[in-house]
Amino acid sequence: METVKKDKMFTTVSIGAATVWFSTHCGAGFASGTQELQYFANHGWYGTLLPFLTIFIIAITYYVGAETARQTDNWNYHDWAMEAYKPINVLGAVMIEITVVITTIAASAACIAAGATLGEQQLGWPPFVGSLAMFLIVLFLSIFGEKVVRNNAMIMTVAIIIIVIIVLVAGIVKFMPEIKHLFATKYTNPDATKWSVVGAANARTPASFGNAFLWALTYAGFQMGIIAAFSSSFKGAKSKRESKGAVIFGYILNALMLAGVVLLIFGGMPEVYTNEEARVLPTLYMVGQLDMPILSVAYPILLFLALVTTAVGLTFALVERLNPYVLKNVKRESVRKGIIATVVLLAIWAVSSLGLMWVVQVAYKYLGIYNWVAIIIPLCTLGYRNIGIRDRAAKESAAG
Repeated sequence: METVKKDKMFTTVSIGAATVWFSTHCGAGFASGTQELQYFANHGWYGTLLPFLTIFIIAITYYVGAETARQTDNWNYHDWAMEAYKPINVLGAVMIEITVVITTIAASAACIAAGATLGEQQLGWPPFVGSLAMFLIVLFLSIFGEKVVRNNAMIMTVAIIIIVIIVLVAGIVKFMPEIKHLFATKYTNPDATKWSVVGAANARTPASFGNAFLWALTYAGFQMGIIAAFSSSFKGAKSKRESKGAVIFGYILNALMLAGVVLLIFGGMPEVYTNEEARVLPTLYMVGQLDMPILSVAYPILLFLALVTTAVGLTFALVERLNPYVLKNVKRESVRKGIIATVVLLAIWAVSSLGLMWVVQVAYKYLGIYNWVAIIIPLCTLGYRNIGIRDRAAKESAAG
């Protein structure tokens, strides 16, 4: 009897898409530790467990994007959204477009703000000088050196991942007694950041599971902007099993890394939260506690490179998106792109001037709430239903 050969789940395409998800997730807020502190670690011991739930929600939503793109052979997020959101496909395409644009601006602003803070802490620069330097560097590279940055983005990503893993292993080993004590005493922050739809960004409340749960759900929400890059990187996939393999492998990578950084920062509680300087760049603060001079030098450098690479990549993607539709009377493409990049970066710089904490606590929070309505709920209902409809239609076509 002939054995039926199953499609492979883990292929170069599925693993590649998972690593794109991972490298895109590992941006300014992640590498600096600001996101992990604000959304997980500062809420107490249960905050260290919630990353596994958060990444699961992200994974099942990303699956819809990747599988819809594969089924329909549409790899541009606008095109596959028109299929995934049926029968509200026009509205859905608009909603996901808004998400991508806002995510690009907010994430790029976070990179510039984090770079300014890094310059202040490491070089003693005033925040304005640091943000201006980041603005000029990103603008120059967006216009003249985007290819160089793009070609070296993966090298920078791999380097920052290796350094983060080293920091995690060394840090968790060193702070294991503190971590054990915090878990044994079921530590919760008496002054945690309060979640609310409206209210001050610096509002505080005694930590509770309900409050931590809402922040964890919000984290899943604002990560939805990455679905566009994830689905487009899945091009070339042949089977549903590859879609599943991409999100399974991506889940393992992202959940373990996110939980690891959260655990490391949790080991520094409550000082990492009560110390204002540490609260802005928590991972850098924890690196300083390891007494490893090489990491104290290497991590800030790699963090800076990661911030620049991410900001340039996001800015250039938005420039490319706008390029066909604006300034059509400017015939020279390099001039047109330069003008667009300048305008885009001025908007990003304006947002970054509000500070990294504002972007992480406020901009990301409202983006996360919006994305539950615009992406997660529609894709996990209509999107799954439409995948099933296409599957049944394909089987009927094959049978007939």
